[in-house]
Amino acid sequence: MWRRGTFWSATLLVLVGLTGRAHADEVVHPWDLLGDGIVSSFLWPSVLWHAGAVVVTPPLVYTLDSPVQKELQKPNELRSSFAQAMLVGGNFTPILLPLGLYLGGLGGDAPELATAGAAALQAAAVQAIFVSVLKWLTDRAGPYPDGDPKRRRALSGLFRDTNDPKDWNLNPFDIDGGLRWPSGHTASHFAIVSALVAFYPDEPWIALVGYPLALLVGFGMIEGDYHWLSDVVAGGLMGHVIGWTIGRNFRNRFDALRRGDRLPSAGGGLVQFDF
Repeated sequence: MWRRGTFWSATLLVLVGLTGRAHADEVVHPWDLLGDGIVSSFLWPSVLWHAGAVVVTPPLVYTLDSPVQKELQKPNELRSSFAQAMLVGGNFTPILLPLGLYLGGLGGDAPELATAGAAALQAAAVQAIFVSVLKWLTDRAGPYPDGDPKRRRALSGLFRDTNDPKDWNLNPFDIDGGLRWPSGHTASHFAIVSALVAFYPDEPWIALVGYPLALLVGFGMIEGDYHWLSDVVAGGLMGHVIGWTIGRNFRNRFDALRRGDRLPSAGGGLVQFDF
């Protein structure tokens, strides 16, 4: 976790140095509207998505988590390789893709593209903080690799695994290596896709390409026994609403700058979006 934080800090320092080349009056940067992004992602009606993630989790825990996991634990080399690829690649995509859009927009004098990348960067950062807090508060154990308690992962010493999807330790002062709910890989990919979809409402191909890819990441988390189904569903719901809200914030501010409006903040009507 600390390595991700260090990476984000270094990234922000680089971005600060690069923004001198951009048109400051046209580009909305990743650190702009941060307060609005955090607050509006958890106000009405955004809070309904977070509440939905919480409400849907217990039914999944008691009904589908275990049978879905057991079904996907049947030997399949192709699916196992796919799951590993989603785990490794999913560590970098939520950072490299938005960062590439942002820096590419700055370097190519494309303020709209830079702002889209900035929105996705902020969405990825906000969801990462929120998801990390929830993991700490819930401390949920993940599935054993292939359902076998004798199987060990490279980081098995740091994480708690189980065959019981009801294994939660809801004591924030007694962290025992659970840290699985919600799925951070799923949340981060839904966050960046939804941020871009909301920022480019007239580009339906982004949703048609992006959401299936985000779902594949979530599937990989279950297939690889990194997460239960309920972790992935919760992560997808939370990541979506954070990304969507922040994407719309950035779209509104960018359009206002293009019109020459001077806004004290991007607040006001930001919580009135349709989801």
